Amino acid sequence: MNPILFLAGYAELSADAANAAPLMDALLREDLPFSRLVAGADGGIRLTCSARAAKKLTEALPVTLLRRGGLPSLLLRFLRRPGLVVGGLFAVGLLLVSRLFVWDVRVTGNRTMSEAEVVEELKNNGFGIGSYLPDFSAGEVENRVLLTSDRLAWISVQMQGTVAEVQVMERDAKPDGTGATRPADLVARVDGQIELLELYRGNPVVRAGQAVRRGELLVSGIFEHENIGCRFTRAAGRVLARTEHTLTVEIPFSDTEKVCYATEKGDVWLNFFAFTGKISENTGNGSADCDIIETVTHPDLWFLQNLPVSLRRETRRLWQEKTVTRTPEEATGLAYDRLEADLRRLSENAQLLSCKTELVLTDSGVLLECTVSCIEDIAEQVEFDVTD
Repeated sequence: MNPILFLAGYAELSADAANAAPLMDALLREDLPFSRLVAGADGGIRLTCSARAAKKLTEALPVTLLRRGGLPSLLLRFLRRPGLVVGGLFAVGLLLVSRLFVWDVRVTGNRTMSEAEVVEELKNNGFGIGSYLPDFSAGEVENRVLLTSDRLAWISVQMQGTVAEVQVMERDAKPDGTGATRPADLVARVDGQIELLELYRGNPVVRAGQAVRRGELLVSGIFEHENIGCRFTRAAGRVLARTEHTLTVEIPFSDTEKVCYATEKGDVWLNFFAFTGKISENTGNGSADCDIIETVTHPDLWFLQNLPVSLRRETRRLWQEKTVTRTPEEATGLAYDRLEADLRRLSENAQLLSCKTELVLTDSGVLLECTVSCIEDIAEQVEFDVTD
């Protein structure tokens, strides 16, 4: 398609066999440009010409106007739908205006403070999502935060478009005799037989191969020296020991369980910058026996990232208590499934060596016991006070 023809507007014409020759004569005589000439099997023709030429030809000859196209037709189509035009202009205006506000805040460098806590510090000092960018001064915001915060030693706020990139450095904890600066011992968290000691600080009082009981001292935080006297430290390290755990799973043949019987839509909120408003309310059947699941969705536009607009929807899972009856085979299978889940949780912090299980069928259900032998870190820090 010729770009000039598209901008000026074009039309498609057709003529039957009797009017094909007069149409071509008129085009050549008036020196009117045309394209896409197609001859039909019945002797008729079809072609494309400018909208102005099509108007002259349709007034002078019995030809058929098939369709109009090009930019003028598109504009006319939009003008016939004022709602679409107004909506488009409003969207463009909203996009331009939204570039004047902060859409998102990203925090890096935080160690003990959460991102939400840093954002709250900024918000308390007049900066956050929805802040007006023409009034923004990075130096003023940084100074206000440092003057009011007792946890931040340094902060930098840089704008990347409408996203605030915040870098922070936290203050070091002051050794005030509390918390992580107090001396401490390592004691046994559970019974076990010592396999290996990996110490970073402290004075060991046990050795490999020794059996210990829960609460027994493993590594002392006290050093006694004949020349320098008594010194205190915070004992740290790992004490690997062979331990045993007994896991018990009991599954009754008859039990009461929560059974979901329906789901229904709940309320819907619109989040725009820092403002939240309910746009839809659904009370449902008013049942209190339900679990509420919230989902947040953001617009997914490839050319716009981190839009400050989101929808928060509630979904209610309605449930009721129902008596469940199990056969011995079903109860046994469920018991082993739950035991497997317990073993997975135990293996997250221990190396499992062996498992010995015993299944007992009673009149009321299934009892499954498992004795697990494993290697794990049994050291637990216990702080102590220093007195003169």
